Amino acid sequence: MVDPVVRRQLMLCWRDVSNAGGAVGFPFPPVSEEQVLVSLDAMIESLDEPANRLLLATINGELAGWLFQVGNANELTAHWARVLRVQTALSFRKRGVGRALMAEVERAATEDLTLEQLHLELRSGMGLEGFYESCGWQEIGRWPKALRFPDGDQDEVLMALPLRQTSETAVSAR
Repeated sequence: MVDPVVRRQLMLCWRDVSNAGGAVGFPFPPVSEEQVLVSLDAMIESLDEPANRLLLATINGELAGWLFQVGNANELTAHWARVLRVQTALSFRKRGVGRALMAEVERAATEDLTLEQLHLELRSGMGLEGFYESCGWQEIGRWPKALRFPDGDQDEVLMALPLRQTSETAVSAR
C-alpha cells in the first residue's frame, strides 16, 4: 500500500519532526532512521485493518504532512476512531498543511466511514490545544501527570471531535 518512495518520505518527515521536538511518538530525541522505520513499518502493516487509514498531504509531489487514523473493530467502539501522529514536514510549516489534514480526516471519517466522532491525545505544554480547538476539537479531559519526562511530568490532553452527519451519511449508516 505504501511504495518505497512514500515510505522513505514518511520516515524522513517523522524523524525530522521528532528531532525538532514534535510530540509524535518518540519522546526522547534524537531518533535515528532505524528507530523510526520499526514504528513506521508496524504502522504500514496495520493498514490491512479496514478502519486504519494513512492520510498524506503533498505539495508538488513532496510529502508535506501526514496523520494516521486508527479505527475500532469492536462493535461497541466502531463509531469512533483515533487520530495519531499528526505532523507537518518542517519545510512546509505555516502553509496550512495541518489544518488541511484535520479537515480531510474529518471529511473522510464522516463521509467515507460514517463515524460519529474522532479522538486524539496530545502532550500538554506544546501549545497545540489552541490549534485543535480552532479545527473544531474539544478538550474532554486530561490524564494529570501521565507523561514522565526528565524535566518534569506533563498532562496528556484528551480531545474529541463530534462529526456532523449529513442526511446522505445518516441514510447509509442505517
